Order: sequence, then C-alpha cells, then structure tokens
Amino acid sequence: MKIGAPHIHEANDQIVYRVDVEWTKGSSVLWYSLHKSFSDLLSEASDAPLVALLIPAMACGEDIHIDGAVSERLLDNLSRPLQTALRLINPSLRQIRIHSKGVLSGQARPAPGVATGFSAGIDSYCVLADYYYAPPTDGLKISHLLFNNVGSHAGGDERLFQERYERIVPITESLGLPLVITNSNLDSFYWNKTIGFQPTHTLRNASVALLMQGGIGRFMYASTYHYSDARVGPVYDIAYSDSVIVPLMSTDSIDMLSVGNEYTRVAKTERVATIPDSYHTLDVCVHCNNTSGYTNCSRCFKCLRTLATLDIAGCLDYYASSFDLDEYSRQRARYFAALSRRSDPFSREIFELAKARDYTFPLASRVVRASGVYAIGRAIRNVVSRRAGRAVSG
Repeated sequence: MKIGAPHIHEANDQIVYRVDVEWTKGSSVLWYSLHKSFSDLLSEASDAPLVALLIPAMACGEDIHIDGAVSERLLDNLSRPLQTALRLINPSLRQIRIHSKGVLSGQARPAPGVATGFSAGIDSYCVLADYYYAPPTDGLKISHLLFNNVGSHAGGDERLFQERYERIVPITESLGLPLVITNSNLDSFYWNKTIGFQPTHTLRNASVALLMQGGIGRFMYASTYHYSDARVGPVYDIAYSDSVIVPLMSTDSIDMLSVGNEYTRVAKTERVATIPDSYHTLDVCVHCNNTSGYTNCSRCFKCLRTLATLDIAGCLDYYASSFDLDEYSRQRARYFAALSRRSDPFSREIFELAKARDYTFPLASRVVRASGVYAIGRAIRNVVSRRAGRAVSG
C-alpha cells in the first residue's frame, strides 16, 4: 500500500485533508473534511492516514510505504506493539512493515486543547462528568467535542450522520463547547465484517484525533468496558482492548487516553443520571429508522439495557422525554426474562445492581422465564419418549 503525502485545501466552507492511496484494491483517495473555522487544529503530519489504513493494509498483508512525515513514537508503536495487539484481537490480520520517507522527532509540546468524541450516549456523557462538569484540573478540562463520520452511521449513511449531528448541536451549544464535525470516506476502505466498524472503531476515531494534533494535545477516548473485562485476544468488539491500544497511538504532540475504564456500565449509567443535561438529550438507540417520536426507540438492546439500569436505580422517570416509557413497560418483562440467560458483562452488572438494591424482578418476567424453562423441559421429554418408543418397536 502506498500512501501519498497529504494535501490540504479549502472547498466552500470546508477544509479538506486528503491523501492518494494505491493498493491491491486499486487507486483511491482517503479524505477528511471539517469546517474551515477549525483549520488551526489540523496537523500536516501523516499520522492520521497511517493509523486509519493500518488495519486494511494488515488485512491484505501489504506493507505500507508512506510519503508524508510520521511521528517517530507513533511509527515505532505501529510497527511493533500495536500490530502484535491487533493480531491477537483479530488473528486474520498479518504483520506488515511500514516505510516512511520522513520521521518527526522532538516535536513541539502538546497543544492545550482537550477533546473527546461526543454522541450523547452513556460513555461520552460519563467522560463529561469526569472531565467537564468536575475536571480534576483545568489542564484536563474538555475544550472540544468531536463528532465523526467514520463508519458508525453506516446503517443510515449520510442521512443518519446528519440527523444525529442535528440532535447534538443544541446540547453542545448549551454546554458552550465547540463541536468539530468531521466527515470522511474512511469506511470505504473497510470492506467486510471481519474489519467492520465494531472490530476497528478505535483506530478509525483515533485517526481523527491525530488529524487535529495541531490544536488538540489530549484526546480522551471514552471506554466501553471495565478494567476487569479488558483483554487483548480474539474479540469482535475492539473496545475490550482500548486501555492497551489507545495509548500506543500517542505522539509527542498528543496524548491518547482511554478514560472511564474504572467504571462498570451500571456505574456509568448511574453517574450520567446525576447530570440534568442528559435527561432530555441522552441518545443510546441503535435503530437507524427510529419512528417512535422519541430520541430513543425504547425497544432495541441498548435502549432496554439503559432503561433497565435506570429502572433498578430509581432514575427512570428522569428520562421520560427522551424514551417512550410506555413502550419500555411493554418490553420490560420479556427483557428481564431474557436477561437471566445472558452471560455478557453488562447483563451480569444489571443483575448485581438488582441484588444490591433488593430489586424484585417483575412477576411477568418470572412467569415468562419459568414458562420458557418448562417448554424446554417438555420438548426434551417428548424427544426422549419418541426415541424410547422407537427402541421398543425395533
């Protein structure tokens, strides 16, 4: 894979960063665009496209030859430890070599900007709880919010990206924080499920932060999983490994930090419920075509997981304007019944919260669960009986 030197130019009200790419799948262009008012954030280094295209190159087994200058620290980490971690996560990836025409060493001190991605979900609101509403120091206080189109909106394409963007604009305006919208065609370089969004989102979003190290010196990447669930091994969601791989993408100009790993998902949800700004704006829904009339459909797995936690924690009514609580009421028993059969970390955490709060599951959920067990037992007995009958007649 050959990655050309970056070209930066204005197009209407956008500033566009682009590189030519030649690889086994043909000649392409990787581009990022953001409003020209944020042009001072851009870096002319080639760190962003290198991180963005590392996994596609490893999936093809192609060495990377990059014309632009790359940060020395990043080049070393991407050549060795990060690739080792990525191959443990996804064994189909292959070790490759990276050749850069220029190496940046002894770069300037990190810029004062502190950024985090913001989707108005539980993870991103938890980051604000720690680093905006009550930051430990001024130097760690969030100064910029990032909203990226690098693959998470693929189910709804450009339409969904625009809809979600329009929903969070009023929130960021009320917070008084600049919202940096970055559009990109990066998703077009990831062509199958093995390297789809869930297995690769950390590097995709990190590439946007590296693009902005001209003005951003710290990037707080919202974690998904608690330290006790973290691992570097075969997983579908790369987020299990964030606490290890995010720091490996730091340079002398930007610290890349995985934050929030000290919280379980339940603890994050309870923490977010202390933020009144979230009551009308929390957005966790995964449905691309939500027609409920609320921000959240209140029936997808993320909506129900969040609502169940808020229910047990006694905070459900706070979110009556952003969730359809009547729909949740209709789904509640079936969700709690299904929950008892799951072993994922988030389901375990909800059960632990219920136990700690002496929460009694809905009677209907216990009936559904019991009827399910009875049905399974009856089916097994029928099979045994039929086999016994065949044995006797034979």
